[in-house]
Amino acid sequence: MTSNNTTEIDSQTLSNWLKAGKNVSILDIRSLSERAEWRIPQSLHADVYDALKAGNEKALDFLSFDKNIPVVSLCAGGKLSLFATEILSRKGYEAYSLSGGMKAWNYAWDTAIVQMENVTILQIRRVAKGCLSYLIGSGEQAMVIDASLDPYVYMNLATENGWKIEYATDTHIHADYVSRTKELVQASGAKHLMIGTANVLYDFVPVTNEEIIKIGDTHLQVLHTPGHTYESVSWVLTDKALFTGDTLFTDGIGRPDLKADEEESKSKAIMLFSSLQQLMAFDSRMMVFPAHVSKSIVLGQEAITATLEQLKNDIAALSLEKQDFVNGILANLPPTPPNYLTIAEINRKGNSTEYNLADLEAGANRCAIQ
Repeated sequence: MTSNNTTEIDSQTLSNWLKAGKNVSILDIRSLSERAEWRIPQSLHADVYDALKAGNEKALDFLSFDKNIPVVSLCAGGKLSLFATEILSRKGYEAYSLSGGMKAWNYAWDTAIVQMENVTILQIRRVAKGCLSYLIGSGEQAMVIDASLDPYVYMNLATENGWKIEYATDTHIHADYVSRTKELVQASGAKHLMIGTANVLYDFVPVTNEEIIKIGDTHLQVLHTPGHTYESVSWVLTDKALFTGDTLFTDGIGRPDLKADEEESKSKAIMLFSSLQQLMAFDSRMMVFPAHVSKSIVLGQEAITATLEQLKNDIAALSLEKQDFVNGILANLPPTPPNYLTIAEINRKGNSTEYNLADLEAGANRCAIQ
């Protein structure tokens, strides 16, 4: 089904092409159900998965692309797309297969910058899964929140901006991706901050509710916001911004049911209501920076953020009374994230060496209720 001269490109090359505005046709040959979970926003879909899997060399005969523009085929793991690429090459296209498929694209990333007085916020995005982490710099110091990529991504960005990473933290024990915060701490020498009650099996520097951490010419304050998880915190950047983890998103709220039975989910939903009330009590002009977005991110798009006022208008659950809130979110829970029990346990232990992370982390983010 494939020949030795079939051309592959890696996710970094495709990412660079898209960032540079290069014209490229991206052909997604996965099943519709897989595409619905997560996708490259610029891609086109062809419902040819079964035909290609059966070895049908005419499966792509109905397609017509501009032959002056390269075509990149993608599948889940980069194997079936080799066959599609071979077919397209024989038709005269400059055709490529995305090496590693969506599992590899899961680690493509970009940044968006938000400049505020005395502080720069770099939002670092895993564009496929919608994971958002932050490098917050002021003066010559910086802090990283919710690292989800190789530590050297953050370290190199800090160096480029003249910062030293003094602190790194997770807003909670994540269940949808393996945290890289512990690795970042080991590589950079930063202090690993977690709320003192965090149930993890590695050393960290404990912080308490309302404790203030100084970064250069600014500071952040810990705000315990349980509900999604017991140890969930938000970080308050003076009177400017809230880093809300999985408690509050720009398109929804955190889910309280992971690793919980029906009664515990209800108890956590009540906690979540109180935590959201705490957040909504801040100045309505404050900017919210969440840990996730539910859809795949377009490379180069603006920072994913919104004011509290915007979120109050856009998210109906934020205006509900307690009982209606609890009943509503428990009645509208999405499917659980793939492998969430395994991922949460890895993050609790701080050791992922036994696992293939590309397989483990594949799939959509499902930690929000919209």
